Amino acid sequence: MGEMPLLGEYLSRLDWSPERLAREINRVCGPGTISAKAPYGWLRGSCPRGRLPQVVATILTRRLNEPITAEELWPKKFSSRTVILAADDGLDLPWTQEGTLRSAAMLIPPTESRSQPVTLLGLNGSDLIRPAIDWLTALDVPTAGSMRGAQLNPDAVRVLAERVGQLRRLDDTQGGPLVLEWVVQDLRWAANLVRSASYDASTGTLLFRALAELAQLAGWVACDLGHEALGQRYFLVGLRASHAAGDRQLGANIVSCLSYQASWSGNREDALRLIKLARKGAGHPPSASVRALLATRQARAHAQLGQHDQCEQVLDEAAGLGEAITTDSEPPWAYWVTPAVLAADAGRAWLELGQAERAEEDLLRGLRLFGAAQPRNRLLHNTSLAEARLARRDVDGAAEATHDALDLTASFGSARARSRLRDLRAKFTPIAAAAAREICDRIETVLSA
Repeated sequence: MGEMPLLGEYLSRLDWSPERLAREINRVCGPGTISAKAPYGWLRGSCPRGRLPQVVATILTRRLNEPITAEELWPKKFSSRTVILAADDGLDLPWTQEGTLRSAAMLIPPTESRSQPVTLLGLNGSDLIRPAIDWLTALDVPTAGSMRGAQLNPDAVRVLAERVGQLRRLDDTQGGPLVLEWVVQDLRWAANLVRSASYDASTGTLLFRALAELAQLAGWVACDLGHEALGQRYFLVGLRASHAAGDRQLGANIVSCLSYQASWSGNREDALRLIKLARKGAGHPPSASVRALLATRQARAHAQLGQHDQCEQVLDEAAGLGEAITTDSEPPWAYWVTPAVLAADAGRAWLELGQAERAEEDLLRGLRLFGAAQPRNRLLHNTSLAEARLARRDVDGAAEATHDALDLTASFGSARARSRLRDLRAKFTPIAAAAAREICDRIETVLSA
């Protein structure tokens, strides 16, 4: 037998299979970047294309905590000009207003474009936990004014805050790359204002809050599109901006988004640690909608870990808080946290715990409460309803729920939705019923569009 390739030695040290490496690459670069079997060819001596050699080298460097290059892995075969950066590159900054200004500068593209393409590498484990702990323990300092440039009228900041709300609602109904581009454009404008304008302390507070909200929204839309590392970068900048604004509830929401994203990626223990940090740092007392949101996300984290009792406890807490939500006392960004969301999210938690009947009950109640609102949430929850019905061997009911989900796909490029639909297709495929075959054909049509 020939000598084991260096890549094989590194995978052996990590106790990783080639499929595990493929999953990590798809987590970093986006679902479907490579097939599960692709790394087997690399172990036989073939060289991956494009940016992938550097992606593999950077993944191994971070996991093994030692420098590994693409040239080492594929001697004489590798050539690429791609630069690989971690999602938190350059963001190891003081938790001060100046640190936030420096992080905001990284959102503004240089006047001269880079000569080399850049790939961001997603974070997990301690790389995500550390900034959340830093946020939780950072000293609260009042927002200071700035005398850097032209005077900023507070009315302009209020218009910016209204624009954030409009963009959130646009994402509710449309989503996709267009919305991300629009949000990032406003995010860069806000970043330029905090760095280059003059404003007093009260206007500065409003401006940093708007910057944080835009960064959170950009992170959410990016993650929904499958751009995990980019989303993390926006979240981390937004977390600093929320701290500069003195807005603990908004910061807790951003940490909870990092938790939710970790759960999508299968990093379940990280997801639970992050949501617990979010709840601890949410301020005293957070509003009912914020407490309900955080409790629901903690329930999902417990469910994914199979922790039934802990999940049920926080779901009961969230249900009680849902009844206390009043629009007058809630932060504007939490408008979407409604009894419908809480009920349907509870259904998803029960589904992940393997209790399909209870899941169906809550999912149906949530979908009834949604009415025509929040189409992407309804899309996702209909796929969950289909899963619950398949678990109960109700093929016709599952097909009906899947058709309802597919009717809502036209306006969204959601990677989460596509992943759910792929999973559903795999579950329908072995079923001989005509309804199952029809669903598989329709899902295939949507996914290939």
